[in-house]
Amino acid sequence: MKKILILITIFGLMSCNLDDSFKGFIQDNDEKSEIIVKLADSYLAGNFDMARDYFTPDGKHFFNNLEFDVDGIIDGYNSHSLIFKDIKHNDREVYTATFTDGTVETFHDFDWSATSILTGKEYSYPCHCRWVWVEDKIASTTCYVDPAAIFEEAAIYAESQN
Repeated sequence: MKKILILITIFGLMSCNLDDSFKGFIQDNDEKSEIIVKLADSYLAGNFDMARDYFTPDGKHFFNNLEFDVDGIIDGYNSHSLIFKDIKHNDREVYTATFTDGTVETFHDFDWSATSILTGKEYSYPCHCRWVWVEDKIASTTCYVDPAAIFEEAAIYAESQN
């Protein structure tokens, strides 16, 4: 009986006259959100290589306005563990939107924090990432964060390798 009531409610909602302000649904306990949490945890552990299992081979990935291919973005994120320790995603929120036009994106918001291995400086920045899905693969990512600390510490790390 309970299932019948749920079905009637769903059919009733679907038949409602939804105006142009309705854009889709948001979930935070779906499979795509869980995958993003798993990928984020692999980044925090210092090895983002598993992203290859989820990325399309020809995907475009952005760190702010810098564009990378799959290997470039994975190598870039892996390099963070060479220059920072105690990397964290504080106050992490992950949720997936399924839009009425059929597009699916997972949003990943958090406060990124870490401590430089070389200088000992502590950093903390708000961060927003978008993961665009095509069926069951991630075709594009964009991560917005203030890159000053990463670029500064990467330069110091590169100099230390000479």
